[in-house]
Amino acid sequence: MNDFINFIEEYYYVVIIVLATFFVLKAIFRSNFKNHHSRWNTLLDGFTFSTQEFYNLLKEDLNSQGIKAVEIKRVSLKEGNAFSSKRSYLRATWKEYQYDICAAPFGKGFFISWWLLYKVSVGQILIARIPFIGKWLEQKLYPITYYKVDSASMFMTYAQASVL
Repeated sequence: MNDFINFIEEYYYVVIIVLATFFVLKAIFRSNFKNHHSRWNTLLDGFTFSTQEFYNLLKEDLNSQGIKAVEIKRVSLKEGNAFSSKRSYLRATWKEYQYDICAAPFGKGFFISWWLLYKVSVGQILIARIPFIGKWLEQKLYPITYYKVDSASMFMTYAQASVL
């Protein structure tokens, strides 16, 4: 036990620096792994419904659309900072596209929104952060092609149809 305590005392600053670096990098990259493609929302006034029941029906409908390799699961996302409450979303993931749906009672109605996001690689993020030429390099190495936009639109159309 004394050896462990001596080790910690000896490498205290190294451990602190490693931990600090980890948390800084996590904060930088956490919000950058996805690019916003599109979003939509509506309020169904005078309509009451259970969020969980809506998600169950939506999951069933999304699975019936015949899209192969779609992963559908519930996720809890922070409403704000690290200490804020969480909100339940239904997430449908296909290829590099992520479709997050929020449904909740609001006032006298029922609010529904969705976000379609592109997943981005760590390499793309690092290249984009190169001073002066990063954005240009990112556009050349990771172009947004018609195929990518059309694939996102196809997935979004099916998911939107299920939401409606």
